[in-house]
Amino acid sequence: MSDNAPATREPSRSPERTDTIFRIVIIALVAGVIGLGALLGYSVWQGRQEELTATPAQRAIKDLEKSVKAAPNSAATRVRLAEALAAAGSLKQANEQLAIAVKLDKNHTGAYLDLGIIAMEQKQLGRAEKYFNKVVELTQNTQFEAMNSRREQALFHLGEIALAQKRYEDAVGFFKGAIRIRKDASDTYYLLAQSLRGMGEDEAAVKQLDAALAFDPNYPEAHYLYGVILLSQGDKINAAVHLRKAADLAPERKQPVDELKKLGTAEDAIKSGRELLADGKKQAALDQALLARALDPKSVAATIFYADVLVAQDSKPAAIKALKEAAVSEPANKELQSKLAELGAK
Repeated sequence: MSDNAPATREPSRSPERTDTIFRIVIIALVAGVIGLGALLGYSVWQGRQEELTATPAQRAIKDLEKSVKAAPNSAATRVRLAEALAAAGSLKQANEQLAIAVKLDKNHTGAYLDLGIIAMEQKQLGRAEKYFNKVVELTQNTQFEAMNSRREQALFHLGEIALAQKRYEDAVGFFKGAIRIRKDASDTYYLLAQSLRGMGEDEAAVKQLDAALAFDPNYPEAHYLYGVILLSQGDKINAAVHLRKAADLAPERKQPVDELKKLGTAEDAIKSGRELLADGKKQAALDQALLARALDPKSVAATIFYADVLVAQDSKPAAIKALKEAAVSEPANKELQSKLAELGAK
């Protein structure tokens, strides 16, 4: 990465944007046969050289090491080598190259950004914060401040650190600063929503979750937080919609399922709704029907009950439409077909 070229990153769904894989490769070389030591030593060396260039990443490292030897005073080349080393899990060597890079060019924002990311990976948040603040300082009041990718990434990571330390007001400021530069990052909106939630500003948090889901409709964490906020506000139906979506998108997570359990089951909602409908409480029955469908969108029983409530409210066309939509995925379901026939659907 040259100092003039902005760093780039792929959109992420989670607060972690760094994908460094930590690996330690230990090679023991033992040559114990007298007389064959030189030959064995050469064979091991040759095998090691082949191993070092066995993958594209390793070949890139070897090529960049040659470039550094050819131009030892190039900060940009050392940063590229450091990034290749970090991607291969060689964080110590990466840090060494970056330390040299910032000595050669004290204003190299890419080097400071990489140092911060590595420090975050090593759970050294204080050091990371220092490096990210340096990037922000160096990019302030510059010609391309409003579209500097490195500045945006530094602000994002500063927001992550502040949020982790429950400095919610600071986190809000950092995330808003990042959004001013990059307006399509769903993870930034999500973490901004988390920060606002920490400050007790749920309505503002919901607006940020709307933005996050506009850019990534299948963002499970955003749906989960949305559901939790709505549930705390007593909006059970819409809470169930988002929590169900979160559970379906991330079946390995237990939190959405645990929150859904607080709302009961679709069967519970249907039973309660039918009792309400029998008492003539049509609107309350409709709420239970909607809750049942939100809790279990595939439930035929919930769809049929929903249709019954619509008919009771003189909305027969809407009832038929709901039944036909369910029949698309359940064409052989006798209950659906029977209910459609009962309503005279064609």
